[in-house]
Amino acid sequence: MKGARAFGVLLRNEWFKARKRVAFWVALGFYAFFTLMNHGQPFLERSEGFRLPDIWTAVFGDESTMVVIFAALTLVLLSATEFGWRTARQNVIDGLSKSQWFWGKSLLLPVVGLAFIGVHVAIPTLLALIRTDFAAAEGSLVPLSVLQAAGGLGLAFLSVAALAFLLSLVIRRTGAALAVWFLWIGPIESGMLPALVRRFLPDQAGWLEYLPFTNGFPLLEFRNYDAPAYERYAAAVEAAGRTPSPPLDLTWHLAAAAAWTALLVGIAFILFRRRDL
Repeated sequence: MKGARAFGVLLRNEWFKARKRVAFWVALGFYAFFTLMNHGQPFLERSEGFRLPDIWTAVFGDESTMVVIFAALTLVLLSATEFGWRTARQNVIDGLSKSQWFWGKSLLLPVVGLAFIGVHVAIPTLLALIRTDFAAAEGSLVPLSVLQAAGGLGLAFLSVAALAFLLSLVIRRTGAALAVWFLWIGPIESGMLPALVRRFLPDQAGWLEYLPFTNGFPLLEFRNYDAPAYERYAAAVEAAGRTPSPPLDLTWHLAAAAAWTALLVGIAFILFRRRDL
């Protein structure tokens, strides 16, 4: 297999296996239910901001962390089980090279990401459409900043999911890979490591904000892409008697997310190639 044909075959293989897995549909269905419940209350209460384009601040924000976590967990469920069930070995016996198997499996990152982010965006968008008065709407209902925010969310997911993918292929046990992944994004990256660095190296703590999970937080906030959303945020903060944080330049965070994705997938490939199936 060469070129685009090989890519197409590998993508079809992974999508075929993913859509046959109950774990994929259960996780995606549960997240869809979670998203519907999360946005259902303001929809039923006819909240003033629950319409286009006002809804985008709620779609892209702190709650986007959940879609990153759910999608990364699903990636582990779809990847690590390939070794316990010996399907990875069987695929190679059936004609795939180890490299083809790996790069085919890596396609799960965008496939799973698109599925979960699609649900995350589509449900509140459809609900908001019902509450939108098109005659009274001013400006674009879906400005360019929405696409930018969706891209930032996707990149934040890829950098975190790449770590989950690496652990899945190295540990090869679903429970253990999930445990180590949660240990990193929780107690280590969000707790112990920052505390130790700020305690013993307070002048060298700037790099902490670029760790895989932490680096993604600024990429989730819609106000970092949309000037009117930032102005509303700043006005609300000032009205509460506080000083709003200045607009954030996402250049380095976007670059760090892309770098983490490439680095972690690259490490996974090197380690995978060195081990037998």
